[in-house]
Amino acid sequence: MAMCNGCLVLHRDGEIAYCSEELDGGLCAGYHVPHLAGVMACRVTPRGSRCRHCDEVMGRRLVQAPEFVLEGLRTTTN
Repeated sequence: MAMCNGCLVLHRDGEIAYCSEELDGGLCAGYHVPHLAGVMACRVTPRGSRCRHCDEVMGRRLVQAPEFVLEGLRTTTN
């Protein structure tokens, strides 16, 4: 079975961002194979600045998210 030595990095929405092997100058064995170093969210990667893709995704989620009100705490204003 093929395996990659790198870490698969995912955006907050689950889309694949990259494999750490690609950043280190190596080749990824494929995004579909197991990665020896595991999986990591791109928002915690130490390799750079903020991710524009994740910022846009989270911005849309915050705007489109339903209002959260605990059950029993509804009033005439919410």
